[in-house]
Amino acid sequence: MQNNARLLIMRRKTRHRTLCGPVLIAIIAMLTAASGFAESFEKAEAVCFEAQRNVNALADFTHTSCLPSLGRKNSRSFILLSDQPVFSTEASKKSWLLVSVAAVGDALNKRPSFKADELWLSDAVRTKEHLAFVIPAEVAKSLQQRIKRDDITLETMYREILSSLSRRQFSKP
Repeated sequence: MQNNARLLIMRRKTRHRTLCGPVLIAIIAMLTAASGFAESFEKAEAVCFEAQRNVNALADFTHTSCLPSLGRKNSRSFILLSDQPVFSTEASKKSWLLVSVAAVGDALNKRPSFKADELWLSDAVRTKEHLAFVIPAEVAKSLQQRIKRDDITLETMYREILSSLSRRQFSKP
C-alpha cells in the first residue's frame, strides 16, 4: 500500500513537471515578445520625436505632429499630421512633403535595424476627410540617403515622392 502511494505521488510530480515545462516556455516567450514590442515602441517614439522636431524646425509655416503606429509584419508606421492645410497649395505641399519624408528617412537611417513599414501624411483638411497620403518607409530612407549624397536634386526627390504616394482612406477612431 505504501509503495502504491509513493508511485502515485511520483506520477503526479512527473505530470506536474511535464505540464510546467511547456507552460513556463510559453510564458517566457510571451514576456520576451512583449519586451520586444515595448522596445520597438520606444524606438518608434524616438524616430517620431526626432522627425517631428526636424520638420517643425524646417517647415515653420505649420506645426507637425508625429505618431508611431503598428505596421505590417511586426514593423512600425508613422503618421505625420500638419495642423495647416499643407496640401491646399503646391508650394506648401512640396515643402512639407520634402521636409517630412527627408526627416523620417534620416531618423530611420540612423537606426538601420529598425523595421519600418509606411509613412502616413495628412493635414488639417485631409484628416477631416479621413484621407492620408502614404509612402513606403524604404522609399523615404532611400530618398534621404540619395539627397544627402547629392545623387539627386530636390526636384527629382519631389517627383519620386509624388510617384510613390498613394491615397488611402482611414476609418474613424
